[in-house]
Amino acid sequence: MAKQARSLRTHELVLDAAAAEFVRHGYPRANLQHVAARTGLTKGALYGHFASKEQLARALTEHLDEVAAEILARYDDTESPARERLRALCCELAGRVESDVRFNAALRLMLDEAPAAPEPPGLLADLRALGEEPSTASLADLATVILVGAYCTAPDLERRGLAERVRVLWDAASAGEDAQAGSGRAAR
Repeated sequence: MAKQARSLRTHELVLDAAAAEFVRHGYPRANLQHVAARTGLTKGALYGHFASKEQLARALTEHLDEVAAEILARYDDTESPARERLRALCCELAGRVESDVRFNAALRLMLDEAPAAPEPPGLLADLRALGEEPSTASLADLATVILVGAYCTAPDLERRGLAERVRVLWDAASAGEDAQAGSGRAAR
Protein backbone atom coordinates (compact mmCIF):
# COMPACT_ATOMS: atom_id res chain seq x y z
CA MET A 1 0.00 0.00 0.00
CA ALA A 2 2.86 2.42 0.83
CA LYS A 3 4.43 1.83 -2.60
CA GLN A 4 1.14 2.67 -4.32
CA ALA A 5 0.76 5.91 -2.33
CA ARG A 6 4.34 6.91 -3.17
CA SER A 7 3.71 6.12 -6.84
CA LEU A 8 0.59 8.33 -6.83
CA ARG A 9 2.53 11.19 -5.20
CA THR A 10 5.25 10.83 -7.84
CA HIS A 11 2.62 10.76 -10.59
CA GLU A 12 1.17 14.03 -9.25
CA LEU A 13 4.65 15.55 -8.93
CA VAL A 14 5.37 14.66 -12.57
CA LEU A 15 2.11 16.31 -13.69
CA ASP A 16 2.96 19.50 -11.80
CA ALA A 17 6.52 19.55 -13.19
CA ALA A 18 5.26 18.94 -16.72
CA ALA A 19 2.65 21.67 -16.30
CA ALA A 20 5.34 24.16 -15.27
CA GLU A 21 7.43 23.15 -18.31
CA PHE A 22 4.47 23.49 -20.71
CA VAL A 23 3.49 26.87 -19.25
CA ARG A 24 7.03 28.12 -19.74
CA HIS A 25 7.85 26.62 -23.15
CA GLY A 26 4.67 25.39 -24.82
CA TYR A 27 4.42 21.91 -26.28
CA PRO A 28 7.06 22.06 -29.02
CA ARG A 29 9.84 23.41 -26.79
CA ALA A 30 8.96 21.50 -23.62
CA ASN A 31 11.76 19.14 -22.62
CA LEU A 32 11.10 15.94 -20.69
CA GLN A 33 14.66 15.98 -19.35
CA HIS A 34 13.73 19.26 -17.61
CA VAL A 35 10.56 17.63 -16.25
CA ALA A 36 12.61 14.72 -14.91
CA ALA A 37 15.11 17.13 -13.32
CA ARG A 38 12.29 19.08 -11.60
CA THR A 39 11.02 15.87 -10.03
CA GLY A 40 14.38 14.31 -9.16
CA LEU A 41 13.57 11.32 -11.37
CA THR A 42 15.63 9.87 -14.15
CA LYS A 43 14.15 10.21 -17.60
CA GLY A 44 13.59 6.43 -17.58
CA ALA A 45 11.63 6.64 -14.32
CA LEU A 46 9.59 9.49 -15.79
CA TYR A 47 8.67 7.26 -18.73
CA GLY A 48 7.46 4.71 -16.19
CA HIS A 49 4.67 7.17 -15.33
CA PHE A 50 4.05 8.67 -18.78
CA ALA A 51 5.17 7.03 -22.01
CA SER A 52 5.54 10.30 -23.95
CA LYS A 53 5.30 14.06 -23.90
CA GLU A 54 2.02 13.69 -25.78
CA GLN A 55 0.62 11.50 -22.99
CA LEU A 56 1.61 14.11 -20.39
CA ALA A 57 -0.04 16.86 -22.43
CA ARG A 58 -3.19 14.74 -22.81
CA ALA A 59 -3.38 14.19 -19.04
CA LEU A 60 -3.22 17.95 -18.52
CA THR A 61 -5.85 18.74 -21.15
CA GLU A 62 -8.13 16.10 -19.61
CA HIS A 63 -7.72 17.97 -16.32
CA LEU A 64 -8.75 21.21 -18.05
CA ASP A 65 -11.79 19.49 -19.58
CA GLU A 66 -12.91 18.11 -16.20
CA VAL A 67 -12.43 21.37 -14.32
CA ALA A 68 -13.99 23.46 -17.08
CA ALA A 69 -17.04 21.16 -17.19
CA GLU A 70 -17.54 21.59 -13.43
CA ILE A 71 -17.21 25.37 -13.69
CA LEU A 72 -19.42 25.64 -16.79
CA ALA A 73 -22.13 23.58 -15.11
CA ARG A 74 -22.39 26.21 -12.37
CA TYR A 75 -23.22 28.88 -14.97
CA ASP A 76 -25.75 26.91 -16.98
CA ASP A 77 -28.54 28.71 -15.12
CA THR A 78 -30.70 30.49 -17.66
CA GLU A 79 -32.49 32.43 -14.91
CA SER A 80 -29.73 35.02 -14.52
CA PRO A 81 -28.80 37.40 -17.36
CA ALA A 82 -26.28 36.07 -19.89
CA ARG A 83 -23.90 39.01 -19.35
CA GLU A 84 -23.67 38.33 -15.60
CA ARG A 85 -23.19 34.58 -16.12
CA LEU A 86 -20.49 35.03 -18.76
CA ARG A 87 -18.65 37.65 -16.70
CA ALA A 88 -18.66 35.47 -13.59
CA LEU A 89 -17.66 32.42 -15.62
CA CYS A 90 -14.71 34.21 -17.24
CA CYS A 91 -13.57 35.56 -13.89
CA GLU A 92 -13.73 32.10 -12.32
CA LEU A 93 -11.83 30.52 -15.22
CA ALA A 94 -9.18 33.24 -14.99
CA GLY A 95 -8.90 32.69 -11.24
CA ARG A 96 -8.42 28.98 -11.86
CA VAL A 97 -5.58 29.75 -14.31
CA GLU A 98 -3.85 31.71 -11.53
CA SER A 99 -4.32 29.05 -8.87
CA ASP A 100 -3.88 25.81 -10.82
CA VAL A 101 -0.66 25.31 -12.82
CA ARG A 102 -2.14 22.28 -14.57
CA PHE A 103 -5.15 24.28 -15.76
CA ASN A 104 -2.82 27.09 -16.88
CA ALA A 105 -0.62 24.64 -18.81
CA ALA A 106 -3.58 22.92 -20.45
CA LEU A 107 -5.04 26.26 -21.52
CA ARG A 108 -1.67 27.17 -23.05
CA LEU A 109 -1.55 23.82 -24.86
CA MET A 110 -5.11 24.32 -26.10
CA LEU A 111 -4.44 27.86 -27.34
CA ASP A 112 -1.19 26.84 -29.02
CA GLU A 113 -3.05 24.13 -30.92
CA ALA A 114 -6.22 26.12 -31.70
CA PRO A 115 -5.11 27.94 -34.88
CA ALA A 116 -4.46 24.64 -36.68
CA ALA A 117 -7.52 22.83 -35.33
CA PRO A 118 -10.49 22.34 -37.66
CA GLU A 119 -12.93 23.19 -34.84
CA PRO A 120 -12.63 25.44 -31.78
CA PRO A 121 -11.12 23.57 -28.81
CA GLY A 122 -13.48 22.25 -26.12
CA LEU A 123 -13.44 25.11 -23.63
CA LEU A 124 -13.78 27.79 -26.31
CA ALA A 125 -16.58 25.85 -28.01
CA ASP A 126 -18.31 25.50 -24.63
CA LEU A 127 -18.05 29.24 -24.02
CA ARG A 128 -19.54 29.91 -27.44
CA ALA A 129 -22.32 27.39 -26.77
CA LEU A 130 -23.47 29.56 -23.87
CA GLY A 131 -24.37 32.14 -26.51
CA GLU A 132 -26.51 29.90 -28.71
CA GLU A 133 -29.36 32.37 -28.67
CA PRO A 134 -28.86 35.21 -31.18
CA SER A 135 -29.14 37.80 -28.42
CA THR A 136 -26.24 36.28 -26.47
CA ALA A 137 -23.96 35.11 -29.33
CA SER A 138 -21.93 38.33 -29.35
CA LEU A 139 -21.62 38.17 -25.55
CA ALA A 140 -20.19 34.65 -25.82
CA ASP A 141 -17.72 35.89 -28.42
CA LEU A 142 -16.83 38.77 -26.12
CA ALA A 143 -16.26 36.33 -23.25
CA THR A 144 -13.86 34.33 -25.43
CA VAL A 145 -12.00 37.43 -26.59
CA ILE A 146 -11.65 38.80 -23.06
CA LEU A 147 -10.47 35.52 -21.55
CA VAL A 148 -8.08 34.57 -24.36
CA GLY A 149 -6.84 38.13 -24.86
CA ALA A 150 -6.12 38.64 -21.17
CA TYR A 151 -4.41 35.24 -21.02
CA CYS A 152 -2.20 35.83 -24.06
CA THR A 153 -1.15 39.31 -22.98
CA ALA A 154 -0.54 38.51 -19.30
CA PRO A 155 2.73 40.02 -18.09
CA ASP A 156 4.07 36.77 -16.61
CA LEU A 157 3.73 33.05 -17.22
CA GLU A 158 1.91 32.40 -13.94
CA ARG A 159 -0.75 34.81 -15.19
CA ARG A 160 -0.85 36.60 -11.82
CA GLY A 161 -3.66 39.14 -11.71
CA LEU A 162 -5.49 37.51 -14.62
CA ALA A 163 -8.85 37.36 -12.84
CA GLU A 164 -8.62 41.06 -12.00
CA ARG A 165 -7.67 41.93 -15.59
CA VAL A 166 -10.67 39.94 -16.85
CA ARG A 167 -12.95 41.83 -14.41
CA VAL A 168 -11.57 45.19 -15.55
CA LEU A 169 -12.02 44.28 -19.23
CA TRP A 170 -15.61 43.15 -18.63
CA ASP A 171 -16.36 46.37 -16.77
CA ALA A 172 -14.83 48.45 -19.57
CA ALA A 173 -16.83 46.55 -22.21
CA SER A 174 -20.02 46.97 -20.16
CA ALA A 175 -19.38 50.69 -19.66
CA GLY A 176 -18.87 51.11 -23.40
CA GLU A 177 -22.07 49.22 -24.21
CA ASP A 178 -24.03 51.17 -21.59
CA ALA A 179 -22.74 54.47 -23.03
CA GLN A 180 -23.63 53.35 -26.55
CA ALA A 181 -27.12 52.32 -25.44
CA GLY A 182 -27.55 55.67 -23.68
CA SER A 183 -26.55 57.65 -26.77
CA GLY A 184 -28.96 55.55 -28.86
CA ARG A 185 -31.80 56.45 -26.53
CA ALA A 186 -30.83 60.13 -26.56
CA ALA A 187 -30.88 60.22 -30.37
CA ARG A 188 -34.48 59.04 -30.44
